[in-house]
Amino acid sequence: MRGNPLREFIPDELFYKLQEKGFLNERAVRDYYMKKQFEKLRKHHQPKRIFEMLQQEFPYLSVDTVRKIIYSREVLPFWGE
Repeated sequence: MRGNPLREFIPDELFYKLQEKGFLNERAVRDYYMKKQFEKLRKHHQPKRIFEMLQQEFPYLSVDTVRKIIYSREVLPFWGE
């Protein structure tokens, strides 16, 4: 995950300041990014392939965990832990 995945909500400068100060929930930001990527890639790839692609980007997660994140309805707040 490169850049500001929350660009539609906050400008880059603010995102990086909040991230630097530890005010962003890294897990929530990661999960949001993964769900957005899934929606974007879904037009050209099958879900199984997208899970593998995301798992390569986040190697500390298993493919099964990526799938659970994508299909989870739980929405974590971006702020705080």
